[in-house]
Formats: sequence, C-alpha cells, structure tokens
Amino acid sequence: MATDAEERLAAVLAAGEVEEVRRLYDEWAPTYDGEEVAALLGHAGPERVAARVAELVDPRTDVLDAGCGTGLVGVALAARGFGSLDGLDLSPGMIRRARRRRVYHDLGPADLGRGVPGARAKFGVVTCVGALVPGHLGPGALTGFARAAVAGGYVVAAIPEGTWNDAGYDAQVAGLAEQGFASPVAGADGPDPDGPGRLLVLQVPR
Repeated sequence: MATDAEERLAAVLAAGEVEEVRRLYDEWAPTYDGEEVAALLGHAGPERVAARVAELVDPRTDVLDAGCGTGLVGVALAARGFGSLDGLDLSPGMIRRARRRRVYHDLGPADLGRGVPGARAKFGVVTCVGALVPGHLGPGALTGFARAAVAGGYVVAAIPEGTWNDAGYDAQVAGLAEQGFASPVAGADGPDPDGPGRLLVLQVPR
C-alpha cells in the first residue's frame, strides 16, 4: 500500500497544470517536513546540497533557494553559518512554512518556469532541490538560475538520474557552456558518488 507521501507525490508529478501543482503543494505543506521526498524522487537532499554549497563558498555569500518549499535547504545552510538567504516557491503554503523557520531574509511566490523574477547577477549561489523533477521545472530553468548568479557564482541543483537522462539535461548543460552562460564543475559526467541522482554544480564565468 502506498504511503501518504507516495500518493501525494504521484499526484503532484501527474498534475501538469501549474495551478494544480500549486494547490497540491499548498495542501501538502503542513506534513511535508516529515517525509523523505528527496529519497522518493531519487536525488540529493537538503543536507547534501547545503554541504556542497559550504564547500564552494564563504557563509557570507548571498544564496537564492529556488523552489525553497518549506525551507529545508535554508535550515541546513543556516546551520552552516549562512545568513543571507532568499527563497522563492510556487506554493504560498510552502512559503508560509518556510517563513516560520526565520532563516530567510526574503521569501516570495514565483513560477520559476517563467524565470527568476527580479534577479540578475545577484546571488553567489542559486540552489534548487526538488523542483527539477517531472511535472515541475525542466532543464531550461538552469538558464534562469545561471542568470541570477553573479560572475564566478554557482548553481547547485539536485536532479534525479532518470530525469537527467530523459529530459535533456546533457544538451542544456552543454548549451550553457557553449553560450558562455555557465560551465559544469561537477555532476555533468555521472551520478553523485555520495548519493542518489546528479548533484549538478555550474559556475558562471568571471
């Protein structure tokens, strides 16, 4: 028998329409934190992503948590001394949960499928955990993330292996490099040796 998390996740992945995805996440927000969604999807979780960010940059770095959900990445970064954190998410219900954590400087709703609003060359790191999956953002979102990062900044994104293979991430990452938007530092050549899926790290040229 499927668990509540599995049933909710299946509904979200099958939704298709942005408004339906937003509604489903709003309903899920109160219980989301207690469920191992990253493991179900097969990608690196918030702790692993935060640890990678801490390896790359100083804790004083401005970070955008794209698709922040209830703020689990923000909590993991704050525990590592990061204090300049902004978050964007499709779901107002998720944002309300994230705001209660008191680790973000600014939080707001955004359909990241349309790009990163009001942010160009602003952040030292853009993270994305849980939104680069079927029925959510596609590989094109990486372009918006790279544009939101400063020169020399990073995009750190968790992507399930199956999604990477099926959705054209190889071609998107290669295109970003060819066009001079961002070059892969890690994760483009194979799965993360320390966990499930790809932990993609892109760097914007200096």
